[in-house]
Amino acid sequence: MPLAGTLFSRAARAQAAPPPLTVLGKLPAVENVALSPNGKRVAMVMTRNGERIIIDYDLTTGATAAGAIEGDNIRRVMWVDNETVMVATSSADIYAGDLISVMLASMFNLPKGKRSILYTNVPGAVRGVTGDFYRIKTDEGYKVAASSFKDPEGINLGGTSSMHANRLQRCLYAFSTKSSLSTNIDTDARPIQQWALQPDGAPRGRSEYDDDTKTWLLRYRDSKGWREIFKMEARYDKPWLAGLGRDGKTLLVRFDSGETADRYYEFDGTGAKVELDIDGSYHLPVFHPATNVLVGFRNNGPISDWTFYDPVFQRLPKLLDQALPDSFNDILDMAENPRQLVVRSESPEDPGTYFYFDFTTGDFKEIGSAYPQLPAEWISPKSYITYKAGDGLEIGAWLTLPVTGGDKNLALVVLPHGGPEDLDDVRFDWLSQAIATRGYAVLQANFRGSSGYGKAFTEKGYGEFGRKMQTDLSDGVAHLVKQGIADPKRVAIVGKAYGGYAALAGVSLQSGIYNCAIAIAGLSDLRTFIAYRREREGFDNDSYNLEYWRRFMGPEGGWDTLSPARNADAIGVPVLLIHGKDDVVVPFDQSNSFYQAMTKAGKPVELTQLKQEDHWLSREPTRVQTLEAMMAFLLKHNPA
Repeated sequence: MPLAGTLFSRAARAQAAPPPLTVLGKLPAVENVALSPNGKRVAMVMTRNGERIIIDYDLTTGATAAGAIEGDNIRRVMWVDNETVMVATSSADIYAGDLISVMLASMFNLPKGKRSILYTNVPGAVRGVTGDFYRIKTDEGYKVAASSFKDPEGINLGGTSSMHANRLQRCLYAFSTKSSLSTNIDTDARPIQQWALQPDGAPRGRSEYDDDTKTWLLRYRDSKGWREIFKMEARYDKPWLAGLGRDGKTLLVRFDSGETADRYYEFDGTGAKVELDIDGSYHLPVFHPATNVLVGFRNNGPISDWTFYDPVFQRLPKLLDQALPDSFNDILDMAENPRQLVVRSESPEDPGTYFYFDFTTGDFKEIGSAYPQLPAEWISPKSYITYKAGDGLEIGAWLTLPVTGGDKNLALVVLPHGGPEDLDDVRFDWLSQAIATRGYAVLQANFRGSSGYGKAFTEKGYGEFGRKMQTDLSDGVAHLVKQGIADPKRVAIVGKAYGGYAALAGVSLQSGIYNCAIAIAGLSDLRTFIAYRREREGFDNDSYNLEYWRRFMGPEGGWDTLSPARNADAIGVPVLLIHGKDDVVVPFDQSNSFYQAMTKAGKPVELTQLKQEDHWLSREPTRVQTLEAMMAFLLKHNPA
């Protein structure tokens, strides 16, 4: 792929001054682009004056209509029919004195100025949504199916909260764009995880997970009703019901443990299964937009490509590469005719532009740029490198070099991803790019425990919180120093969420590597973090979600030793903490308690509070505030 491989030439000379942080911290001007079923209209989220709005753009006439979006974090944009757009957003809210995350889904007919919220009129249901969304086509027309919970005690919670979900009934309803009526597809007290739906909304399969018995179960539905066709113990790794198989009758399931880890199987109604010849460690399925059947897979690992079974789909990647050469082209959405699609294209000079293609007629339109105010000459290309960890494990990483200042003896910022079971890939990353504009090299390592490299690689991170997951990062520093790229006297570490923990661990559990650390929404105390998750989510001590974290953290007896907040005395360099006050994933107290520990120990520490901000830096003012605090701190303590 054009953006991978060896280091790119940086012959383009930058202008006299880098872009201001107010530009680098902007939300994308265009994002979440979706295509209507008939391929004639595009919906997109745009940013105006720092606020997000939803736009309906008619590709034929050029007419547009707009509407305001409620909620900070946009989870999904999709067309329900050829006139109605659904937008799902989440935001923080207070329920019974607790800060919780609420996700709402609204249907917009923007030209007519109409809006309705899903589950508003479903008796006994929580006013909110959870899980996947499905466009279905019935005799009455198009509908959207979405899941939520019903409260058997008749209390409307006002929003979905995982801390109450263990006593609620999972339900799946279809919502019409023509009326306020809704149709129950499936409701059950059993703990449903996912559904697989036929194009008309009839359920073909569903998965369930019993957290008490740690049992995952697959059910198949035909004219005789629901039947159990497969079950297994899944204490740590649940299979995933992805959707319908290639014939529209089988169920596609990916397994994540044991001998079947990283494999996809198609199950028929008898429970017989057929293994697909695809590596599921980083491949995600692609389904036909009209029939819901499996048509292929997208490689979602460090470098993306496509594997298609359907001959129509097989031609699409080549056609896109011919139309947009020397670019990374990502298919975002398709009309019911898959030859009509919207694409995001990136290149070393382009941080993201959206296009519409109709390969039936040859029509082509540029929809908009994600970052139109970012000068092309200030975009630093990413190169994919590998290096050996101390125990010989190969680590893949992305290296971003500044467009000025050569490629030797550079000041370095290590930028570990969150998760920790996540990965950095080839796509444009606003935070690493912003750091690079100030003259820094940026290392984004996919340390052990990351996703995208197979289950075996993820498992190597189990029990390695603060241990080998940490030294994988410092081994990357040593590699760049040996290559002459990084100056060993000018190295800093910056991270968010788990990456924030890694930043704090890098200066509390290690020493002599980093001049300073910046933690954005970072974990600082493993014990209090687990206690928070247990209390907020209402899970037992051996629940699946808590077991997930324990597996990475290792035995509880070692948590205090691995907690930066309990090791402030060992820190000898300045630390900056940045945290959203409305963060319900990693609570603000994780930064506040670390700040108190550092202050008590007489160590240099700063705390920047982001008002009305969630875990994901979803608001433009606080993104700019984060960059301003971060860059001032870096330039002072680890100058480029």
